[in-house]
Amino acid sequence: MYPILRVNYNPSPYDADWEDIPSSGPFPKWFGGVIVPLVLMALGTICVISGHAVVGGDIPLELHGPNAVALGIAAISIALFFHCHYFWGNIYHLSFLATLGKIISMLAFIGSLGYLLVCVGIFGQS
Repeated sequence: MYPILRVNYNPSPYDADWEDIPSSGPFPKWFGGVIVPLVLMALGTICVISGHAVVGGDIPLELHGPNAVALGIAAISIALFFHCHYFWGNIYHLSFLATLGKIISMLAFIGSLGYLLVCVGIFGQS
């Protein structure tokens, strides 16, 4: 068997990758690791507590009950992913927490979004 080689693959330092270390410095650490996750966490928490969410622009989709909670959990999971990637990924000796947190947050995101897609997309419950 021959190995699969990438033709003309020449990564640069400016290529972003979600599995590798993030951009270093105070701006990515505090903006991408604290401010953006706080906004997403607030939106997700509002959806979970109120049990109501509106998604869309011209033709909005209103979600109630468990579907709104699933959307809120998905938003909280993305907030945790950004926090782990940008904040904990910039602290060298604690970067294992970034990897563990990203795995857990993606599992929660896939589960909650999968539940939401099945309930709304297949069963038509909103």
